Amino acid sequence: MIRKHPIPLLSSLLALMLAGCASGYKEFYQQAQGATPEAVAARRASPPPATPIVERSRPGNSQAILDAYRKRGYVVIGDSMFNSGTRESDDSAVRQAQDVGADLVLILDPTYTGSVTSSVPITTPTTTTSYSTGSATAYGPRGSVTAYGSGTTTTYGSTTNYVPVTVHRSDYGAVFFVKQRFDLGLFFRDLTDSERQELQSNKGIAVRVVVDGTPAYEADILVGDVVTTIDGVSVSNVKAFTDLLRERRGKLVSLSINRRGQRIEKSVQLNQ
Repeated sequence: MIRKHPIPLLSSLLALMLAGCASGYKEFYQQAQGATPEAVAARRASPPPATPIVERSRPGNSQAILDAYRKRGYVVIGDSMFNSGTRESDDSAVRQAQDVGADLVLILDPTYTGSVTSSVPITTPTTTTSYSTGSATAYGPRGSVTAYGSGTTTTYGSTTNYVPVTVHRSDYGAVFFVKQRFDLGLFFRDLTDSERQELQSNKGIAVRVVVDGTPAYEADILVGDVVTTIDGVSVSNVKAFTDLLRERRGKLVSLSINRRGQRIEKSVQLNQ
């Protein structure tokens, strides 16, 4: 006779195996370039909230998604992108947002990527008990005597069973934002070759996003405008303009803009 201890339910086994796993939102967090805690603290609009704003989105055009948040004044400080066979809760993303001081976390809807089936070995102890009986006959002057006896032998060991496990995997993602203070409130891009040809100049940068409520917004600078000079200094690329803008923080500046072939002059009071 072989007696085995009961095998735990597979769901309970998996729960125990996964209980100690760290959140993917924390494990795979990547800080955005330049978004050090010191740099973020210096430019954020207000202290981090106790509970970040939580929003959701389907994965899609990442540039369009980021520009929509930039328009609202949010900049990325980091993200978490990973593939997992464990269901990740929104609470894990919120806790990571709190840990990094985010004002808002955008949680991307999980995207199913397929299933993986493997076998999990489960070893359990076994007990084997053997029963034996016997008899013996003794002969003497007064006749014979037969004696009967029995005994048991117990052997301890183990047995291994392989249980098939299917894991359904999905891509998860979250983007972490802070609300930033802006000197001017514009996001730019360098000109394309065709735009330079149309303008007949290598100078200038194109406005890609105007942040709501900023000096640029109030001055009616529009998406698609090409900024050519600041205080009479020609603008060659985004980096050069950013450096010139930083030197003039808190001052009144004059911007020359090309809007569909028309030259426009704007005076803008920069924030400190």
